[in-house]
Amino acid sequence: MFYILTALKCEASALSGLPGSIIVTGVGGRCTAALAKIPLTPEDRILNIGCAAGRITGGLYLANRIENAAAGKCFYPDIRSDSQLPEMKLVTSSMVVTEPEESLLYDMEAALICEWAMKVIPPSNICVLKAVSDDGTNLPSANDITQLIRKHLPEIKMAAEQFCEGPEALPVKTYPDNIADELKFSQYMRSEFAALRHYCEVSGRTDDINSLLEEMRTSGRIPARDKKAGKEILDEIFAYLR
Repeated sequence: MFYILTALKCEASALSGLPGSIIVTGVGGRCTAALAKIPLTPEDRILNIGCAAGRITGGLYLANRIENAAAGKCFYPDIRSDSQLPEMKLVTSSMVVTEPEESLLYDMEAALICEWAMKVIPPSNICVLKAVSDDGTNLPSANDITQLIRKHLPEIKMAAEQFCEGPEALPVKTYPDNIADELKFSQYMRSEFAALRHYCEVSGRTDDINSLLEEMRTSGRIPARDKKAGKEILDEIFAYLR
């Protein structure tokens, strides 16, 4: 199944003609109730489309990293379709951001959607598109948002069709080594680390993460002394790969 998720009805109303099932989730943390009702399976694909805040308004971007500002967790969808859209990092915040940083976009749902979806589907089965509607101070009307999404509908349709009809998902690989045991990872941390290593593999950065782990082993930080130390290492790996 191919699901298209939007936070607002005014976003969804501009998406006629797209493949898949369109679901309006609601804004921010309210989206979790709608997500819980979706019978997601490992073969399904998720496309999140909506508006975001940024310094320069009007453009449409493909999110290559999604960060939950409150929890500090990052998610890396595999960019596998040849959409030709510019890429940007996206931060999900529980509050309206009125001073966007350069080269960052801000929304209120994407990281929550990624956290929910990546428990079931691989990173190659999720795609996030955001149109920049405002800078956080001049909030747009519902009609403004509809017109912005409609303006980018040809690009959105092309990206959606390529994503929907693209090759089968790359599975999240499991590794024979016991690095997660050595790092005292919790089950959630193991899932994050598996997704991170999968991202490194499909993006050609396997050598980067392996070199970093070898440095930590040489310095005596691996094996980790406890779960807290393992969490610190995981946070450093995320920071290093940003």
